[in-house]
Amino acid sequence: MKFRILDLLLFVTMLAAVIGGLVFARRQAIAVYGDQAAQSQWDAWRTDAKKLSEGPGPVIRRTPKSVRPPALVLMQDYFPVCLALSVLLSSVLFATTLAFFRGALSSAPFVDRSLPEEKNQKPSSPR
Repeated sequence: MKFRILDLLLFVTMLAAVIGGLVFARRQAIAVYGDQAAQSQWDAWRTDAKKLSEGPGPVIRRTPKSVRPPALVLMQDYFPVCLALSVLLSSVLFATTLAFFRGALSSAPFVDRSLPEEKNQKPSSPR
């Protein structure tokens, strides 16, 4: 499979979009969940969930263990892991899609595999 400069340009553009999108999502998560109002809402939810876990009912709710909102934890503590996995998976998907498109758009050269015909052969008579 030949490597083309257009492939590199598309790959770099895709990586920039993935990384930029993830950085934007991190900023948004920190802006939304990083202030004191969001923390107080999360604490209120934890106390409500704790009350629901003690009450009778067909489903027992578990109390959230995280002190901070999960989106904030994900984007602050696990951001490098999210970034690495996003880049890895999008790169594999890009390479696979590129290989499929290249295979679909390329055509193999025609090879004639029919038996050679004899020049002086009489046509066969129908039975």
